[in-house]
Amino acid sequence: MDPELIPLMIFTIIVLAMAGGFIVLLPITRTLGRFLEYRMSEKGQIEDREEREVLLRAVEALREDVARLAERQDFTERLLERPKDDPGR
Repeated sequence: MDPELIPLMIFTIIVLAMAGGFIVLLPITRTLGRFLEYRMSEKGQIEDREEREVLLRAVEALREDVARLAERQDFTERLLERPKDDPGR
């Protein structure tokens, strides 16, 4: 193999890889751009607010459940700490 052809082959491979990458990545970047524009639009922000409200309600419901469970656990612990009556009485 001629040593002068090696740089030419490397250059050709790099150019082909760049062109192929551009062809492959162009639709992906366009789709990502459309997605980002949608997220920044008013409609996307409204849907985000609605989703955020749903999540906040779910978190609040979980807080209430945890508070009720904590009360039950405290009650159970107090019952278990009471001294038991002597069975011989």
